[in-house]
Amino acid sequence: MNAAPGTVEVALDGELDIATFARALRRLEEAERDAPGLLVLDLSRLEFVDSSGVRLVLLAEQRARAEGRRVAVRLGTGPALRVFEALGLVDKLEVLPPPPVAEPAP
Repeated sequence: MNAAPGTVEVALDGELDIATFARALRRLEEAERDAPGLLVLDLSRLEFVDSSGVRLVLLAEQRARAEGRRVAVRLGTGPALRVFEALGLVDKLEVLPPPPVAEPAP
């Protein structure tokens, strides 16, 4: 979680589905504990995401809006992007570009 002051970033990897939702929700709630001005959910490394992932993002967005905060998502180019595009949510959420790729050491 390397982010600007007032920003907390939660990066998820692997799969985000009904079996992993509770663990992801706990990470989200932990990140929300200090009420950051901006919460970034990085889903760009997910190999699989279903409606549970969409639910997680929408819950975070709803809570942030109610508290006057922002939520942004990184969807990358893989499964998360395809799911959120299919549901028409890409234009309704604050979507950030994928994180920069680290260059290999010389």
